[in-house]
Amino acid sequence: MFDAVDRKILARLREEGRTTHAQLAKETGLSAPAIGERVRKLEQAGVIRGYRAVLDPERIGLAICAFVHIAPQPRKPAHDLVERLLGLPEVEELHAVAGNYAYVAKVRVATPAALDAFLDRLFMLDGVERTETVMVLRTNAERPMFLPFLAEDETAS
Repeated sequence: MFDAVDRKILARLREEGRTTHAQLAKETGLSAPAIGERVRKLEQAGVIRGYRAVLDPERIGLAICAFVHIAPQPRKPAHDLVERLLGLPEVEELHAVAGNYAYVAKVRVATPAALDAFLDRLFMLDGVERTETVMVLRTNAERPMFLPFLAEDETAS
């Protein structure tokens, strides 16, 4: 699917999204315009979905992280509930999952009291049957997405 140059580009941009085409060209042996074309193709194909700054949650006042498991009310349209959940600004991630709960939301708030208030609002949302919350005490790792082809490259060497 990806050749060695694409894999290098993706690996480098995953680590540092602000890497210039000139820097990528040096690392790959291609010209900056050739790198620009490859990056453009990866963006157009939807492989690269965007670029963003990685913020430190504590330094911007969001010291509390929690994972909230959400069970929807039976016979209620799930689509409507998803839209309502995504309307809550504290929800950083929302995943449909298998198991006792249908969704898991990663939320960030400033204080335990703010988490309590968020959970009150969440539980009152139309379509929410029950929730279970796990508050994070310490984050040991938040890292970029695993790139399976990097492991393949290492075993091929």
